[in-house]
Amino acid sequence: MDSKARNNNIDIIKGIAIILMVYGHTFGVARDFIYLFHMPVFIFVSGYCFNKAHGASLQQAEEYFFSRVRRLLVPYMGFNIVYAILNNVFISLNFYTDNGAFKQDVVFIQKAAQTLMERKGIKALVVDAYEVLTLKSIPQMGSASWFLIVLFLVCVIHCFVEYAIRRLSSRARSAVLCGLLVANLLIAFAISNGFAGDAPVADRHLQMFGVYSCYLMGVLSRSFVEDGMLDKLIAKKWVVVCAGPVAFAVLLGLLPFGTLELSKSSIVNPVFLVATTFLGMAMLASVAEDLGNNFLGRWLTFIGKHTMSILFLHILAFKLVSIGYCMAVGKPMYMVASWPVIFDAPEYVLIIYTVVGVALPLLVDVMVDKLKAIRA
Repeated sequence: MDSKARNNNIDIIKGIAIILMVYGHTFGVARDFIYLFHMPVFIFVSGYCFNKAHGASLQQAEEYFFSRVRRLLVPYMGFNIVYAILNNVFISLNFYTDNGAFKQDVVFIQKAAQTLMERKGIKALVVDAYEVLTLKSIPQMGSASWFLIVLFLVCVIHCFVEYAIRRLSSRARSAVLCGLLVANLLIAFAISNGFAGDAPVADRHLQMFGVYSCYLMGVLSRSFVEDGMLDKLIAKKWVVVCAGPVAFAVLLGLLPFGTLELSKSSIVNPVFLVATTFLGMAMLASVAEDLGNNFLGRWLTFIGKHTMSILFLHILAFKLVSIGYCMAVGKPMYMVASWPVIFDAPEYVLIIYTVVGVALPLLVDVMVDKLKAIRA
C-alpha cells in the first residue's frame, strides 16, 4: 500500500468513526456497540500517525509541541470559550433552559445529565471562560471535546518518551513501549475498577491512562508495519476482506461483557480494551480498503479531513433538529435543552440528528474555506 492510499484509508477510518460518534451521542440502539471501539480507534489512529522523528531532538520535540498546541489546544480553547460566553444566548434560544419544569418533563435514565442553566453576568461569564483556559470545566455545548486535552497531554508526553529512548535499537524501543503499554493498561484498569463511574470529565489524570494505552497500540502497530512484520499478512487480499466481518462478529460477541467509556476511565479490563481497539481498527480498516477511491470512499475521506468541526459543532446542530421535532410533535420549547438530544424521539429522528450533526458542520467548513479563498 503506497503512502497516498494509506493516508486516504486513515481519513476514511476517521470519517466512519466520527459518523459513529455523532450517532452514538444520540443514544440510538447501536450506541453500546459503537462505544466498544469508536474512541479507541480515534486515539489509535493518532498514535499510528505519530512519527518517532518528532522525538529525535529537543528542537524537533519543541516544534511538535507547538504543532499540537495549534491543532488541538487552540481549537479546544477557542470553541469552548465562545460556548462559555454564549451561555445567556443559548438560554434565550432554548438550547439551554432555566425553566424548572424541564427537570420533571425530560425523559432519560440519566436525569442528572439534564441540568438547568442560569443567566450570568459579565463577571461570571469571564470566570467560566477562565475555567476553560485552566481546564477546570467544559461548557455543555462543547463537552464532546473532552478528549482533545487528554490527547494533547498524551501526544506531548509520548514525544518526550521517544526522545528519551531515541538511541535504542528498534527491538529495544518496541520492548520499552510494550512495557509502557502494559503499565498504562494496568493503571487504567485500577482506576476503572475503583471509581470510574464517579470520575468527573475534568479529571484528565484519570482519563489519560486509558487514552495513552490506545495511543501506544497505534504507535506500536506503525512500528510493526515499518519493520515489515505485517507485510505478508496485509498483502493477502482475503485477509483484508475477511477482517471486517470477522471483527464485527467478534465485537458483537463481546458486547454482553460490557462497553467502554474512556471519558469516565471505564475499560472493563485490559484485555477487553486491547481486543476491542484492534478489532474496531481491523473492521474499519477493512471497510476503508474495500471503499478505496469510489464515490462513498471519497465522501468519507472528505469527512475524515473535517472531524474537528464535526466534533465541536454537532451538538449545536442537534439543537436545530430538536427545535424542529418539538414544533412537529407539540413539545414545549424548553425541551430543546435536552442534552444532547430529545431521548424519546423515534429511531428515524435519531438518524436525522446524525445526518444534520455531520452535514451542517461540513457545510460550515466549506463556507469558511470559500471565504478564505476569496480573501486570499
